[in-house]
Amino acid sequence: MENNELSYTEILNRMFFFMDKANLSARATSLKLGNSEAYIKRILNEGVELKVKTLMEFCEVVGITLYDFFYLGKDYNKDDKYILDMYSKLSPKNKQTIIDLLKNLK
Repeated sequence: MENNELSYTEILNRMFFFMDKANLSARATSLKLGNSEAYIKRILNEGVELKVKTLMEFCEVVGITLYDFFYLGKDYNKDDKYILDMYSKLSPKNKQTIIDLLKNLK
C-alpha cells in the first residue's frame, strides 16, 4: 500500500477519532444517523461494511467534510482548516509570500 492510501482499518480509526472530537458515542452517532443504536458499533467492529453514503452522513453528523476526513484525518484542527481555507483563496503571488514567510519561521 502506498503512503497516500488508507486501509479500511485506518478509515474506521478515523471514525473513532472524529466521534471523539465531536464528543459522540457510537450509540449517539448511530441515532443521529437515524439507525439502530448498534449500527455504528457494528461498522466499527467490521460486522457491517461502511457505505459511502453512510460515511458522508457520518461526516455531517460530526461536523466535518469528506475533505477533512480524508485529507486532514487525525491531524484535523479547526484552526488549520481555517488557515487552509484562507490560503486557498489567495492569489498565486500572495500564496508565495505566505510560503516565504513560513520558511523564515522555521
